[in-house]
Amino acid sequence: MIAFLRLSIWGLLFTLITGYLMGSIPSGILFARMFGLPDPREHGSTHTGATNVMRQGNLLAGLLTGLLDLIKGILAIWLVQQIFPSPWVIPLAGAAALIGHCWPIFADFRGGMGIATTAGLALVYFPVVIPIFAILYFAVNYLMRHQARTIMVIAAFLPLMLIPFRYPPEKVVLASGLAIVLVIRWAHDFYRIYD
Repeated sequence: MIAFLRLSIWGLLFTLITGYLMGSIPSGILFARMFGLPDPREHGSTHTGATNVMRQGNLLAGLLTGLLDLIKGILAIWLVQQIFPSPWVIPLAGAAALIGHCWPIFADFRGGMGIATTAGLALVYFPVVIPIFAILYFAVNYLMRHQARTIMVIAAFLPLMLIPFRYPPEKVVLASGLAIVLVIRWAHDFYRIYD
């Protein structure tokens, strides 16, 4: 398996650990502190993503949080590929970065919901899926009237969205990894009643 990935065991470990640590950068907490805002883990939805940071009353802090969340998965893949240029770094580092974002070691494993980090990876590696995902989101959410369940349903179909466009296997695997992480992350809010 490792030979198939063209990575040594050390390359595999480096890829996964680097991806996870990059994803674990707690953007929301950092920018909340920078702008003198409360810890987003203790207010609002208690998630550390851009939306909850904005809820604390600072649009710029929220936008900067979203931007860093958007690019940290991309940066993780780029960084690892400078050392291990295997195409399979893409799904491994990308999925690890999303796991780090959702369950960051630097923030007591309490992170964001993964949408911005997923969107950043999709923007670079399979941008054609973004409008499809958005259309399906609005259609399914209109029917289900529940954000978490909608995200779980749409995320589950993310890998299938790539098949008609004949993306290479490593990108389909990336989409599959992102889908699994998103479904698990949003399952936490499956019974949540939104205001």
